[in-house]
This record gives sequence, C-alpha cells and structure tokens, in this order.
Amino acid sequence: MIYSPVNHSQLISNVDRLVREILFGTINFQQIKSQLNEFYYSFMVSLDPDFRYSKPIQAFIESTNAIIGDAYAYNVFWDNEKTVQFIQLLLSYEMAIKKDYSAWRYQSHQNGKRLENNVRTLISNYSRLLFVRVDLKYIQENSHHITIRDFDSHMKKLRDFIHNGDTCFKHLLSHAWSLEQGEENGGFHCHLLLIFDGSKHYKDSYLADQVGQKWREITEGVGYCFIVNNKEHKDALAAGGRLGIGMIHRNNLQEVENAVDAALYLTRPDKRDGSYQRLKVTLPNMNTFGQSMTH
Repeated sequence: MIYSPVNHSQLISNVDRLVREILFGTINFQQIKSQLNEFYYSFMVSLDPDFRYSKPIQAFIESTNAIIGDAYAYNVFWDNEKTVQFIQLLLSYEMAIKKDYSAWRYQSHQNGKRLENNVRTLISNYSRLLFVRVDLKYIQENSHHITIRDFDSHMKKLRDFIHNGDTCFKHLLSHAWSLEQGEENGGFHCHLLLIFDGSKHYKDSYLADQVGQKWREITEGVGYCFIVNNKEHKDALAAGGRLGIGMIHRNNLQEVENAVDAALYLTRPDKRDGSYQRLKVTLPNMNTFGQSMTH
C-alpha cells in the first residue's frame, strides 16, 4: 500500500462539494475565496492522470486552469478578481453537471430494478433466506492513507473470496455491492448485501462478523466493518416494523417486502442521512455497483 501524505479522498470530496455549493447551494463569496486558497494547491499537486474525476471536479480543474495557466500552484493566491473569474467560468458547466447527475440517478434506478428482480426471484425459489448486510469502511485515523487504488484493490480481493465461495461465503446464493465516498470525511466504503441459503445458515450476526474479519485481513488491519445485523439495530428495525435482514421467510409477506427494501438501500442515490455519497473519483473501467445473478 502506498501511503498518501495528504487526505486525498477528503480533498476530492471537499472540491466536489465546493463546486456543487457554488452552482446549487448556499455559499457566500468570502467562503468560496477562502476554500479556494485552502484546497487549490494541495488538490492540484495531488492530481493523478490515471484517475477519473466527477463532473464537478473536472469543472474545477478546467476553470482554474483557464485562470491560472502555467503558473505554479504554490504561488497562486485567490484574490477577489480571480475568485469572480472562477465563479463565472464555473457557471458554464452547470448544465453538464446537472445532466451527469440525472444520468447517475437514472442508472441507480436501473440498478435498483435489476436488484429487486434478483431478490424477488431468489425468494420465490427458497422458503428461507438469510440476509446479511455489512458496511465495509476504514478506521478513521487511517482513512487518509487510503487512495482509490487501495480501495479498488481491496474490493477485487474481497470479490475473489466471494466468488470462490469458501469460508464465510459458503452457501452464498447471491450478493450485491455498492461503492461510495463519504460527504464529510471523504472516506471510501462499500455497502455489501449477502444472501445465504436459510437451510444452511441461521447465525446472521456471526456470518457478518466473519465477513468483517475477512475485510480486516484484506486491508491489513486498516479496515473495519459496521455490522447492520447486530441485535440493537435489528431490534430497532423490528420495533418500527421494518426488519428486513436476518432470516427471511417466503410465506411472510411483511418480511419479504422489508427484505426487498433493505436490499434496495444499496442503489438509492439519496441516503437516509441526506448526504451525497457518490464516488467522486474512480479508476478506468471501475464499476461502482455490482450484483450476482440468482441461482
């Protein structure tokens, strides 16, 4: 693993948010100028030609390059004049960014339709299914070391384990995963859904814990796993009539609908906390969502 000297993922998230706030949010002129001076140098010197950046970040790069030209980033100070120029240039990207956002939401909807069909087909084929949900993240104090290359490498290793079907992935019937990036800290994370044969497994929290241990092994100790299938969380969902993880019985219609809803969380562009969790940086040909077909 190559350790990055700056929190590149948070920097990327900050720049992406700055552009979106200028175009669609509420941010005043002084805040824009202050953030330009705070982010510009560190961001520009950390750019990687192999990375694919979000539309807002592309707009940031192109707009600032048009103003700064060949000047060395370290010597740039964003005064009022440059900041006004930046805002004016950025406005020309508004439609392209909106179009990209709409395309992303449409793709999320299509992913959700396929995932729902997958889950419902599986439920119709098995009387009992064990639904396990985990969120794979990185320990906060280590997250600034993690680049998109690291995250991609870790996910490839995890998918290899899943496809091999050994250890904690034995009797796995179907799975889905969604890669995202935190809004506030820029942390990369994966929402993972695992659906097991309910006649072979029944200890969902144990399986979830085993997946978490596998993730820590893959990440060499810098990863951690939030187990959605823990008792406290399940009790809270059950109290609200929304429990859709753990053992799901085909003849219990409420359980089935809750399970479908729990699965579709992976494809919702608007998360429950209202934050914008879309990946702001990817590698070429890197998928941000995937699922296996039902058996």
